[in-house]
Amino acid sequence: MPLNLKDTPAPALLLPDLRGKSFVVTGASAGIGRATIGALLANGATCYGLSREAPAITHPDFHPLPCDLRDPAAIGGAFTKLRLQTNRLDGVVNVAGTDPKIPLAEGDAAKWDGIVNLNLRGYYLVIRESLPLLRAGTAPAIVNVSSINYRLGLPGRSIYSATKAGILGLTTGLARELGRDGIRINTVSPGWIFTERQVGEYFSGADTAKHLAHLGNVQSLPVRLQSGDVANHILFYLSDVSRGSTGHNCVVDGGWLLE
Repeated sequence: MPLNLKDTPAPALLLPDLRGKSFVVTGASAGIGRATIGALLANGATCYGLSREAPAITHPDFHPLPCDLRDPAAIGGAFTKLRLQTNRLDGVVNVAGTDPKIPLAEGDAAKWDGIVNLNLRGYYLVIRESLPLLRAGTAPAIVNVSSINYRLGLPGRSIYSATKAGILGLTTGLARELGRDGIRINTVSPGWIFTERQVGEYFSGADTAKHLAHLGNVQSLPVRLQSGDVANHILFYLSDVSRGSTGHNCVVDGGWLLE
């Protein structure tokens, strides 16, 4: 019998050392990115949100920066504006991504570039642009959001899975290099999260019962994971309470992979 998944909000996480710090979060307009910004603001932090669409966030300590993360020039322009607003960053959270299903026969170079440029190259360029500001920060940390999808072998997800596996390589590849400057970098890899988009695509139509039953079979815990659950793990890695961790991959999947 599949588990009956409880639909409850993630509890708030309060970490006093985040108060007064400054963070960049990509994918700010929805899902995990927006939840992360909300959690940081609740902890007294200042947030700069990068996204193509304007985030529906009204808070004196939130500052939107319109940016198409597929475009290196747009990333550079966003950071030029950011440097006019602050001379330091205490953390960066790379969340923005896209996950279309594209069979191998349809996955030409243009489709490859469209996904890779956002899901992987954008992460690298945001970190690179952030580096001088992070060096001026207090106990700076970077969190990259990946996914367990690269472990599942799902048809039509090869390009997406390649980018998500690449994020882990990016994290470990930079851990020692950035560690010399006292900058930590970790990855958080979610399972199936009940973001607004996932609910709209998979959990509000005729196949809802099928998808819930699948999750009930593969997860060890009877919970519908929310964006806030992932945001809490991101905050842990941004806080100095995790000061001994860098190059890690934290899986948040309700006990799907069991690793």
